[in-house]
Amino acid sequence: MKFDYLKLANIIKTRRNEKGISTRKLAEKIGISHAEISRFENGLKPSFYLIPFVKMCEELELDIEDLLIEVGLLSEIEDKKYEVKVTNVNEDYFEIEARNQKEAALIVAKFVIENEIIEIDTTIPIEFEVEEIEEEPEEDFEEDDDELDAESFMKMQCENCKHYCPYCGKCSIGE
Repeated sequence: MKFDYLKLANIIKTRRNEKGISTRKLAEKIGISHAEISRFENGLKPSFYLIPFVKMCEELELDIEDLLIEVGLLSEIEDKKYEVKVTNVNEDYFEIEARNQKEAALIVAKFVIENEIIEIDTTIPIEFEVEEIEEEPEEDFEEDDDELDAESFMKMQCENCKHYCPYCGKCSIGE
């Protein structure tokens, strides 16, 4: 995705207007001139210093990461699967999707504490161990047409059917 500077400028300007903050007031809060903000919002200045930009996003309550992804300046980070082991009085395991190990641990910690999921002894520290779960690649089920005849295909379908009896090898749907 290509970076869309004008979209970024428009989002900033729209959000500032929604919050009822003038360019002068915003400039005063983040420590730059109001002319700088006007040039940025009107597409006349396609670059901006990082610190004022971060302060501006904080002041306008915009999530910087989401904003940069939306305008094509940052690629979206895909979640990975993690197993989080929580140890205190007992050991418990949680499987979660998160962007990284730290986020996985924080999500599980918050969930465990808020919902009182496990017994916690406050006199001993809670330990978290986080490991990424490697996803196994899905196997492509391709067989030669010669090897898969109609009877084998029907048997394969029946074995996956909820009406199939594994003991007698018959389908109970027709009974």
